Amino acid sequence: MQDYPAPHSPSLTRARFDAEVTSLRDAADAYYATDILAMSDAEYDAGVDWTRAVLTVHPDWASDGTAALLDKVAAGTHASGDVTHPARMLSMGKATDLADVDALVAKVGTGVLVEPKMDGLALRVEYTDGRLTLAATRGDGSTGENVTEQVTRGFGVSGLPVCLGVPWTGEVRGEIIMTLDQFERAQVLRAERGGKPFVNPRNAVAGALRKAGADHWMPMTFACYDLTSGGRDSEDDSQTHIGRMDWAARLGFATAAGLASKAGVHAGLLTATSDERVAVFTQAADVRAAIEQIEQRRPSLGFEIDGAVIKANRDDARARLGDGSRTPNWAVAYKYAAQEATSVIEDIEVGVGRTGRISLRARIAPTFVGGTTVTYASLHNPAWLAEEGIGVGSKVVVKRAGDVIPRVTAPLDAAANEGIPAWTPPAACPNCGGEWDKTSLLWRCHSPECSVAGRLAYWAARDCLDVEGIGDQVAEALAEAGVKDVADLYDLTLAQWSALVLGTTTTGAPRTLGEATAVKIMASLDASKTQPFNRVITGLGIRLTGRSVGRWLAREFPTMTALRAATVDQIAAIEKMGPVKAQAVVDGLAAMSDVINRLAAHGLNMGAAPATGAAVLPLTGMTFVISGSIPGYTRTTAQEAVEAAGGKASSSVSKATTALITDEAGTSKAQKAATLGVPIIDPADFEALLRGDVLPAAT
Repeated sequence: MQDYPAPHSPSLTRARFDAEVTSLRDAADAYYATDILAMSDAEYDAGVDWTRAVLTVHPDWASDGTAALLDKVAAGTHASGDVTHPARMLSMGKATDLADVDALVAKVGTGVLVEPKMDGLALRVEYTDGRLTLAATRGDGSTGENVTEQVTRGFGVSGLPVCLGVPWTGEVRGEIIMTLDQFERAQVLRAERGGKPFVNPRNAVAGALRKAGADHWMPMTFACYDLTSGGRDSEDDSQTHIGRMDWAARLGFATAAGLASKAGVHAGLLTATSDERVAVFTQAADVRAAIEQIEQRRPSLGFEIDGAVIKANRDDARARLGDGSRTPNWAVAYKYAAQEATSVIEDIEVGVGRTGRISLRARIAPTFVGGTTVTYASLHNPAWLAEEGIGVGSKVVVKRAGDVIPRVTAPLDAAANEGIPAWTPPAACPNCGGEWDKTSLLWRCHSPECSVAGRLAYWAARDCLDVEGIGDQVAEALAEAGVKDVADLYDLTLAQWSALVLGTTTTGAPRTLGEATAVKIMASLDASKTQPFNRVITGLGIRLTGRSVGRWLAREFPTMTALRAATVDQIAAIEKMGPVKAQAVVDGLAAMSDVINRLAAHGLNMGAAPATGAAVLPLTGMTFVISGSIPGYTRTTAQEAVEAAGGKASSSVSKATTALITDEAGTSKAQKAATLGVPIIDPADFEALLRGDVLPAAT
């Protein structure tokens, strides 16, 4: 938020004041004339209030600029337009507090209505014999811009019929907005056409309405707030706002109160059907209650509002109170806490979420938004930051709606961020140093130590527990559904597996796993309980471990009880382990103690101590290296078979190697074996080797 000097401050000069007024009028011009956001609404409102306060101390500083800012529609930024309004289109005066609302209720006397204050663009639309003939923006209140083409192209504007069901002649005035669903659709359409994302729904409406001659359509909604018939049809000759809005709804126009009623806001609001008229308020306490109700329902309305409008219902009350230079005296707008503000990014932090997705968070200069002071806000993704040119030092828009975590939605205009270098994301995962999966906008780290989804997918992988059907997509869905660890997989029921949501169908309905697939996964989970002990160790995904370490640990400590009792020194003594890996194993086993206990309770293989007096295994004391393929085995199962027969499986040929198992004579391993005199065994003899029927012969 802009730090304005106090009106009485000696440091406040006329030059500084004039510069701030110019900045505010420039922001207003961008707001009303373009889809550029140069200043948040909260910052602009604070600036206008500050300007008014300064003039009470320095009245001689008043100028044409301050008069326009404080007294003219759209801050006087629109000198003219191509359409002249038959009656001025005014702005809404702001209530500084609820006492101003109480005062209006008392002045009106005959009752007021309370409606949501839409955050869009004001529009005046003419109809002749039931057909839309002209649409114009408010402009400077006297003249506006012709946007007839923009509101009638494509599928038109929801709530603003091009043709009415009756030959009605007259005009409607209202706000043109984008609902939140329409805004999401507009962002997709914008991206498909190569455009940058819109900052917010109002920004999107401004962009759509100011593209005359464009060959594309954007979804928008109209909400009527006034109606005047050319011949004063008896249907709407009620002399009340309720009567006119009732007639507008029957003609086919959407209204602010009608849209709100669909979201469950009823107190004191006009609904969209004539048989549900509500009483107007004459008591200030009731008006306050209605204002509070709208604010409470603000997050669920489905469209953005920035306050509540309190207006006289009867025309005679409106005539008696009259209009000011830019605002009516019979209505005020009570503004809620701003949901958008501007701040400066001080740092960008990178994390990994429970599904393995990259998580970006901006530390921002403290700013008041959504009713509280925030210092952190989430960011979209690395590609979006690069496209928008956002980096440390960028001035950005921060949004907080209801209890939602604050989010950086856009940078301010280019002038506000000139010279700020775009942020460079880390080349690798900051947690484990692994490579990012960049196949989608939300980068992922698939390391099992970095995410729940990664751990689940790793456990189910072919070289671990080999659970069919649990790939990345299912693992991510499980993490989203609340599965916290691999032991949870064995707790899920058939009904829970079947109902697992994997996404949505083309119609928007949830797409679930289904019973047939669920049955297969549960059968595979049951089969995983017989997998070798070394795979259970590997599947735990302990840092700095993998398939080889899992086999080494299972060979030296044949039961989970023995492994969990092993010291760092005992594990470090295993060839190729060392103290760093040993410490990671001890720490990892301790951290996963509960998971291991639950896996054991589910019947997973926790190893077995060698039988007393058992015969010596055929490959005891021998070390083998496997290169290439062995019929009927994968690399992992072949290595497991060697170790089950008492031998050791190694990945590299050395003088300590008993034999190389391969039929590929030209490989580097085969050449090294020949140089060292290490025997080579044909894969066809692998089964005989395991039985002890074939022994390595010296070369």
